Amino acid sequence: MAHRVIAVLLVALSLAGLTAGCGMTGESRMVQLAERPEWVAGDSWTYRGRGKDGAYTITRKVLREGVFEGRAAYEIEAGDVRYWYTKQLGYLARVSGDKTVRLAAPPEDWQWPLQVGKSWSATVTWVDRGEQERRFVLTGVWTVEAYEDVKTAAGTFKAFKVSRHEIESGAAQEFWYSAAVKGWVKVRSRDTADGSYEEELTAYQMK
Repeated sequence: MAHRVIAVLLVALSLAGLTAGCGMTGESRMVQLAERPEWVAGDSWTYRGRGKDGAYTITRKVLREGVFEGRAAYEIEAGDVRYWYTKQLGYLARVSGDKTVRLAAPPEDWQWPLQVGKSWSATVTWVDRGEQERRFVLTGVWTVEAYEDVKTAAGTFKAFKVSRHEIESGAAQEFWYSAAVKGWVKVRSRDTADGSYEEELTAYQMK
C-alpha cells in the first residue's frame, strides 16, 4: 500500500511540473477560430475614414436578407448607395438607385472559419456598368495573418487580421475582423478600384 501511495505522489508531482512548465512559457494550446456570422436587419457599423478626398464618416446598415443574382444575400445601406454581400460576406454588387453599377461574378466569398495561417484564392470577373461596361478578371489571394488586439474609437477588440492581394493589379487590402461586432473593426486599402483609404470603427449596434 505504501509503494502505491508513493507512486501516485510521483505521478502527481510529475504532472504538476509539466503544468508549471507550460505556465512559465506562457504558451496556450487553444486554437482561435471565427465562425461565419449571421447578420440581421438593423445591425450597423459606423466608421471614421480617410481617403483621396479627405476625412469622412460612414454608417453601413443591414437592411434585409434577400436574393440577388440568384444568391442568398444581405442588402446593406451605406449613405445613398446600397451593397449586396453573400451570406459568406463576399462582395456581390453595388447598386445606385435601381441600377447595378458594379458586380462581382462569382462573388469573392470569405472562407470560414477563420484561423491564423489559413489562405485561399478566388478569380473574379468584375463588371463596372458606367456609360460603357468594363470587365476585369482579377485573382485575389487571401491570408489570415494574425489574431491580435486592435484599438479603435469603439473600443479594443480581439480580431483576425486578413490580407488580400490582387495578383494582376498589385492592389492590397487588410481587414481586421472581430466576432464581437460580427464585422470589421479596421480596414486598410491600397490601389483598389475604390482607391486607397483607411477606416476605423467608431460605433456599432447589434440587433
